[in-house]
Amino acid sequence: MTSRTVLVSLQVWARVGGALLICYGATVVCRSVASQASGPTQTPTIRAQSSLVLVDVIGQDRKNGLPVRDFQKEDFRVFDNRQAVSIASFDAGSASGTRPVVVWLVVICNEQRKIGGSANYAGKEALFRPALDHLDKHDMVGVAHWCDNGETQLDLAPTENRDTPLGVLAQVIRPIPFQAGSSHTDEVGEVTFRKMIRLIIQDAHRRNPQPLPAIVFLDGDHTGQPIQELNELVDDFLETSGIVFGIKDSGYPAMLPLIGEHAQILHYMAKQTGGQYMIASPSEYAGVLESILKQLHFRYEIGFIPPAIDGKRHALKVELTHEAREKHKGVRLRFRPEYIPVSEEPAWAR
Repeated sequence: MTSRTVLVSLQVWARVGGALLICYGATVVCRSVASQASGPTQTPTIRAQSSLVLVDVIGQDRKNGLPVRDFQKEDFRVFDNRQAVSIASFDAGSASGTRPVVVWLVVICNEQRKIGGSANYAGKEALFRPALDHLDKHDMVGVAHWCDNGETQLDLAPTENRDTPLGVLAQVIRPIPFQAGSSHTDEVGEVTFRKMIRLIIQDAHRRNPQPLPAIVFLDGDHTGQPIQELNELVDDFLETSGIVFGIKDSGYPAMLPLIGEHAQILHYMAKQTGGQYMIASPSEYAGVLESILKQLHFRYEIGFIPPAIDGKRHALKVELTHEAREKHKGVRLRFRPEYIPVSEEPAWAR
């Protein structure tokens, strides 16, 4: 699901004896650095480093779409580049120790006279409100947007308030007087989109404990990116092991495919992170968002030690044992298909 990974995004600072233990990453990397003293009693510097890759796995019943909640550690097998690896840690559900979730509601600017995009949601923001009652106590919600004119920002920092986000969303999605559509404005919008994603990643890295960022795009996904830039963006997103979801309004018009770049990037990012892109009518908004929250709350978080820390993409596969498949027929597992183990300290931790 994403590449270049520090795959859990946990940052912990603790002092053990004379050593400062620093843990970071999504590969969760820990360094132990002993304090240095001058003189004959100087303590030598000791560095120890280990990595733990965390993989978020969502199990869904194919018939009703509901999350399957009764899997145990023994029910899973994990493969790194087709080689089986031992499961070192296992958490199931938000009540058992999985990371807290930050749900980001993200839209593109509602440009006057522009059809589609996020414009279909204007004036309907309150329809999502019932779903927010299903957030866990410490889950948070943030709001962000990007524009084809180069404007982007995190409009609302993650909050545990359940009413404020939709009020901010209503302000963000108001029509603005801006004309887009030329190749230049499209390119500006592409750069701005990437900047917004990285702002969300940075927000997650700065928090302790680091949450799982779940981006929910309210957009029709007529959005493109140069393939190389898109892959680099997916790589960055893997470092937080975040998950991308999308909700497309069913009234969004059909659009012609984009030429010369990777189109429907929200679909692509959802697939690469183990998320999902769905279509909903206004009457279904709350139900679809609630289904996303259930998937996040009842996910499984599996940790393993990577066989090699080489900074390259590794194929990642999670499957059920034969016994578990027989017991739970018709279950679909979603997870990131790739990860990148890295040993160097990431830039955000320096």
